[in-house]
Amino acid sequence: MKKEITTKDLMALNELMTFENWMATKMKFCGENVEDKTLKNMFNDMATKHLENHKKLLKFLQSASEEGGGK
Repeated sequence: MKKEITTKDLMALNELMTFENWMATKMKFCGENVEDKTLKNMFNDMATKHLENHKKLLKFLQSASEEGGGK
């Protein structure tokens, strides 16, 4: 039996997902506006990692909603 996600948990996850999305956007912007190839690659890699984190959190929420969504 899985533990239910509380409103407090959802608020924290929302904050974290917003942060990950915001950081991905900022890193992508930096990667597009810097000339140095090393920095460009670093910013793009960080943007990708933040987007992956966002997708993992979304997937977690979707799996949790499938388990408790029938109530």
